[in-house]
Amino acid sequence: MNTILKFLAVLTLSLGLFVIQSCVRDDDYTTPPVECPKVEANISIKDLKDKMSSKQLNLDDKGNIKDDLIVEGFVVSSDETGNIYKTLMLQNLATDGTDGIQFVSDLINLYTKYPLGSKIQIHLKGLKVSNDRGAIKIGSSVGDFDLNNLKKEEIESTIFKTCDPVVEIKPRVFTNIKDVLKAENINTLVTIEGVQFSQPEIDKTYAEKGVTKDRILQDKSGKEVILRNSGYAKWYNDNLPTGSGSITVVVSRYYSTWQLYIRDTKDVKFDQARFTVGGGTSSGGEGEPSANAVYLFAGADFENWQMFLNNITANGIKSYATHGIGNGVDNSNSLQIKGVPKANEYVVTVKAGASIPASPKAIYFKLKGTSTGKTLSINVNTTDNVTTGANPQKYYVFNLLNVTDSDIVLDYVQGNNYSGSIDTKGKWINVKLNIKDLPKLDLKNTINGLLSIKVGNSGVYDLQIDNIKID
Repeated sequence: MNTILKFLAVLTLSLGLFVIQSCVRDDDYTTPPVECPKVEANISIKDLKDKMSSKQLNLDDKGNIKDDLIVEGFVVSSDETGNIYKTLMLQNLATDGTDGIQFVSDLINLYTKYPLGSKIQIHLKGLKVSNDRGAIKIGSSVGDFDLNNLKKEEIESTIFKTCDPVVEIKPRVFTNIKDVLKAENINTLVTIEGVQFSQPEIDKTYAEKGVTKDRILQDKSGKEVILRNSGYAKWYNDNLPTGSGSITVVVSRYYSTWQLYIRDTKDVKFDQARFTVGGGTSSGGEGEPSANAVYLFAGADFENWQMFLNNITANGIKSYATHGIGNGVDNSNSLQIKGVPKANEYVVTVKAGASIPASPKAIYFKLKGTSTGKTLSINVNTTDNVTTGANPQKYYVFNLLNVTDSDIVLDYVQGNNYSGSIDTKGKWINVKLNIKDLPKLDLKNTINGLLSIKVGNSGVYDLQIDNIKID
């Protein structure tokens, strides 16, 4: 009997194992397949930016893209240490990227889903692409601003990490700051060699707890740029290195102010001795007019004050704007702005000259002096609305913001901004306004004058302007 029971037990166990094994397939233990984008990108970052700038994108009434456009790029930024917040920067190539763009979001810890060096696709239909305060960004039209942060559901339905392996991002290398500060470098990763912090013994740390700080980088020529550091970064209280060397940064711009961001202090390799800044009193010629440039209007050299007054609009000129006799370039005459304005206001608006070129590229002027608390904003007027909506504008805006003793080259932005200060340290610098290919720009037929100089409320101004030219 015991033998029979043992036999039945073995038989039952064998049948159970057989049934279990027959129900199990090998692939039940495999990892589920990862869903990857099934489509290919159909527009490059460069083409997307170009089409946005030239208003060639097919948009709905909210400014959202209507076509099934897909752009892709490699992630070059990271919010892991807290210096970059709710933002992801992409460039077209993993090595020596030449074009970049960013999207702005309501999400934190983006690095966990889109790690540095990963390749992602953005499905642009229903999203908005805009020049937002100097940098081209992808965002949402839903919200209180022209461009708003993408919500979680918008990101999940439009932004996808591809199944391409994560790669090392190899930045382009520059040997000076000047060559970095160009529009094509915005939102790309670059390395700058031969730089140092201008005053590490005074600034001490990268930032202060909870307070974002701008620390100034300088190269051997004396050219300077802001390195922007969050007071919430994990390393905000680290000491600034006192030596010199190379730094790897993501390039950005806020209106006309250039800003660089590190992802981590590992991006800073100042392992060499400090250098002595060289160079003389020259501003560098970065915004110098070409040999073909002509005066923008009769009297634009301010030698003949009455001729200048004859070429301003009926709005006249403010009392604190006077003839700077002997204060111009090489002891010539200038337009002097000296005083404390009581409002954000127009100082003067000038009419178009008879000899300006049919297809102008840039407007230039010389600037010297200081302003405290506020800066200058320039309007270049048009014959038609630049923007639509509740407050249509018939002008392009160029904001100077913070100005030092280096030439500045400005692209147009949305809205006048008087924030900042000016101190050219006693030097004449060149200011260049890029107006090439701006739509609706017909300088010879402007209705309300050609160019307006504006100042900010309660700013303390002591400025000289000379030789306003165009080519």
